[in-house]
Amino acid sequence: MTAATQHRCLRCGRTLRSTDSIARGYGRTCRAKVTAAAKAKAASQFKPATVAKAQELIELGGLVAIQPRVFRVVSSDGAGHYLTAPEACTCAAGLRGLHVCYHRAAAAIMLAA
Repeated sequence: MTAATQHRCLRCGRTLRSTDSIARGYGRTCRAKVTAAAKAKAASQFKPATVAKAQELIELGGLVAIQPRVFRVVSSDGAGHYLTAPEACTCAAGLRGLHVCYHRAAAAIMLAA
């Protein structure tokens, strides 16, 4: 396998070998950690629907770390992207100061994992 065809875990950066892990974007351990963090965040900070959308975003690989606490996320229609952190987001809801942004929830889940 050459460096160009290696697939890496979206959370820890390790090389993925399993076809299931490659399809999900996460190894077994990282997927379990992200799922556990999502459940903890659901109970403490965000509504269940927000956490469900955040988990979907994470599972689809739409959240990429660009700095220690800053992520680039894909918009709902897939045409654009936003910058997000657990404290703020550049999406329309985030710019209005609403706390329902699932991008922020996804960032918080990833940092908790």
